[in-house]
Amino acid sequence: MKKAGSCVAIERCRNINALVRSPTPPERKFQNYIKKANCSLSGVARSVCCQPTEIVQRPPLLPIECGNSVYQKLAESNETKPFDYPWMVVLLYMRNGVLEYNCGGSLINNRYVLTAAHCVQTRDGSKLIGVRLGEHDISKSIDCIVYSNGEKSCTDPPVDARIETTVVYPQYNPWTLLHDIALIRMAQEVTFSYSIKPICLPVRQDVRKLEHPRYIVTGWGMTEKQTKSDVLLQAILDWVPIKECEVTIGKRARSKHLSEEFQMCAGGKYRAATCQGDSGGPLGFNVRSIGARFVQFGIVSTGANTCGEKSIPGIYTRVSSYMDWIVKHMRP
Repeated sequence: MKKAGSCVAIERCRNINALVRSPTPPERKFQNYIKKANCSLSGVARSVCCQPTEIVQRPPLLPIECGNSVYQKLAESNETKPFDYPWMVVLLYMRNGVLEYNCGGSLINNRYVLTAAHCVQTRDGSKLIGVRLGEHDISKSIDCIVYSNGEKSCTDPPVDARIETTVVYPQYNPWTLLHDIALIRMAQEVTFSYSIKPICLPVRQDVRKLEHPRYIVTGWGMTEKQTKSDVLLQAILDWVPIKECEVTIGKRARSKHLSEEFQMCAGGKYRAATCQGDSGGPLGFNVRSIGARFVQFGIVSTGANTCGEKSIPGIYTRVSSYMDWIVKHMRP
């Protein structure tokens, strides 16, 4: 009687993988066995039908422990404190021999950063060369919280990581910024710490369907004074329906026709907004149903470039619509 099996990557089937890696060529009957066990698994170069008892279980690519942070009471475009948003990533660029930081991103596991496609496929002559993790104040090498009694808690120095590969969504449109999403795979695994932790993504279906009345956005972008902020900033933004967003933005943005499936809008009262340099950063909020963890629902994409001078909503890539694509293009 044939035993039921599951189609998995060949390296996850313990007995067949051991056979393939054997220094001694396998006998013909084993070769025939491998041929018969061959199956087709989407996105996998070589896969086989494997008995359940022989399948090597691997940890999920998106960590269960994520989105944990103790942060202060939020206020309009407030400066954050160290350890508040440990998943924030600075993207590093080289242009004309000068190191720049023009975009942000979010750490989603120990090898991957989620960001906007236009931060990877740049059009200003700058080249993406790396990412920086555990950063808070770019002007300082170490960031500290000083308490009233004189004691202080300090972060470790930020970690710079080289880039191994990038993956941009294939239907990304640089003119309208539709499908403005990309993955960055770092050249080495990073070690989690108090100042470096992954953000949660909307993995569960019930979480993907949530529509919050407000969100939190963070970044090192331009302030209303048209200067870049060295310190990570945060702002509370109200959710804005797509149709209302289209009317409000009008001719100010690249495209006034938005996709409700792939994009979302949010804008702050009292001029709170995202601006140049915030691109690629996360828009999220805490979700009670998964233990009040911080979940990323959007990626800063584009807007009217008013930099907080007017209460005009920004446009964000809707992360929940790309979850299958994200997981498919991640590797251990």
